[in-house]
Amino acid sequence: MSVAFSGITFILSNQTNMKRKLIIVLFLTTLLLIGIIAVQLYWSFSAYKLNKQKFDGDINTAMQRALDSCKKDYFDSIRVVMVRRLSDKDTHIKIDTLHNPDTVHVGIQISMKNKYMGMVKPYQTTIPVFNHYRHKIKHKATIPEVLTEMSFYVPSMLNEIEMLLGFEDVMSHSDVLTAFLKAHNNEPRDSVMAHNQIIKSGIYELPPNYRKADSARLSKYFRAELYKMHPKSDFSLKFSDKPIPAEDFDPHHVKQLRYSETDQYSYKYHGFTFLQHNNNNQLFVRAIFDRAQVGILKEKGMVLLLALSGVLIVFTMFCFYYIIRTIVHQKKLTELKDDFINNMTHELKTPIATITVAIEGLQKYNALNDPEKTQRYLQTSRNELNRLDNLVSKVLNIAAFESKKIKLAKEKIQVDELINELITAEKLKAGKEVSISYTNTGIEVLEADRMHFRNVLANILDNAIKYSEEPVDIKINVSRSNNNAVFSIKDNGMGIPAAHINHIFDKFHRVPAGNVHNVKGTGLGLNYVKYIVEAHRGKVSVKSAPKAGSEFIITIPLKNG
Repeated sequence: MSVAFSGITFILSNQTNMKRKLIIVLFLTTLLLIGIIAVQLYWSFSAYKLNKQKFDGDINTAMQRALDSCKKDYFDSIRVVMVRRLSDKDTHIKIDTLHNPDTVHVGIQISMKNKYMGMVKPYQTTIPVFNHYRHKIKHKATIPEVLTEMSFYVPSMLNEIEMLLGFEDVMSHSDVLTAFLKAHNNEPRDSVMAHNQIIKSGIYELPPNYRKADSARLSKYFRAELYKMHPKSDFSLKFSDKPIPAEDFDPHHVKQLRYSETDQYSYKYHGFTFLQHNNNNQLFVRAIFDRAQVGILKEKGMVLLLALSGVLIVFTMFCFYYIIRTIVHQKKLTELKDDFINNMTHELKTPIATITVAIEGLQKYNALNDPEKTQRYLQTSRNELNRLDNLVSKVLNIAAFESKKIKLAKEKIQVDELINELITAEKLKAGKEVSISYTNTGIEVLEADRMHFRNVLANILDNAIKYSEEPVDIKINVSRSNNNAVFSIKDNGMGIPAAHINHIFDKFHRVPAGNVHNVKGTGLGLNYVKYIVEAHRGKVSVKSAPKAGSEFIITIPLKNG
């Protein structure tokens, strides 16, 4: 017995060490998992931050391009007006090259209402220069178109044309001018400022609703430019006559990542003449992105990046979960193995001790001279040897099952004969008061391996008797369901806790009973039952509750050919 005690002590010590190692492995694994997830999150956050910085640069680029497009529209409209005005039938342009073959004298004569108003001092340039600007126009250009093109590059030419067109606009309102000069006869009559105070038409006129029109135009171009770089971003434009301060927020606050705005830009190209391009007509603008992160996250590259990062995190968590689950499973198997060794120690030592006592009785107490006592001791030894043989056979059978070497010798079995034989055998060896009732509703013959199927039913009956207190009441019912035979074995035993219902068919598993070893077993019987039933293409299930007994249900095809 000291050997068995030492073995149990070793097993308990081994289980304690195993538990300690498992805790260390779980701790390190959890630490590593947290580290990997933290690195992935940091990497994703950094990638988002870099995309955010790029986004902030791109929106300024888009705004600058939008403003350039607005300026181009403005200058194109100026070209159209100047060409139209210079092509008017009351405007006469004269090219004079008689004085010098390399020199061009351009004179512009304007008449109003068929009244001659005078000749402006000719503008002098060279033929190569004049032809240079002619060639800048892609089509065959007229003289007004060439002069207009020159005015955008030669300020003196632009001043001459502005003076002529402005003089025409002023003279067309001569009555208003006369009344104004009369009221302000103490001011210089050639004062441009004085003229601008009263003349609001022609080139001195600002377009109606010019701020609203320029805002709409800028918004359209900005949206188009932004779509090329960040198509999923929503924005709002903030316009003002005064400078727009930047949004006031803490640069270390999380708002920095969700909020974006462009730099402040100004736009002052509204009227015809450049004399009106002053700070009084300036338009200030900023683009505001209240939810910049939404646009960034919607972009294909960022979505794919975050999706892959998320998949990697989930996959990593799954791998660690699988590793931990495997370790826990292995720990459980180790504990079951230790329990099996402990149980087998008790199971093997009992028949060995009984046989030893019987032999000693024969040797020391002159039992050989008493035939009845001799027979009784020999029968006891034989029974215990049979028990040892059954234990060894169970272990060998399990080894054979794992190697898939078992072969079923199927034959036709008389069901009533088999069940009655089992009932008689179990009652004889029970050692306690047992009542077994049996009903069969129509199953006479079953195709199965007689030896193994008998062992299946015997194992269940044996457990029902072992785990029930006197008087034991067992009900066996055999019925038919389609082409299957259904065997129900119900007892009035202690029952099985819900936590163990799904594990009772596992190898070595036994419902724990603390340190009490009042019921012998190896934890192999029900595993053997499940294996044999499934080998017959059937299934086994159990219904049980603590202190309410158990019902094992075996469903097996009637024909197993």
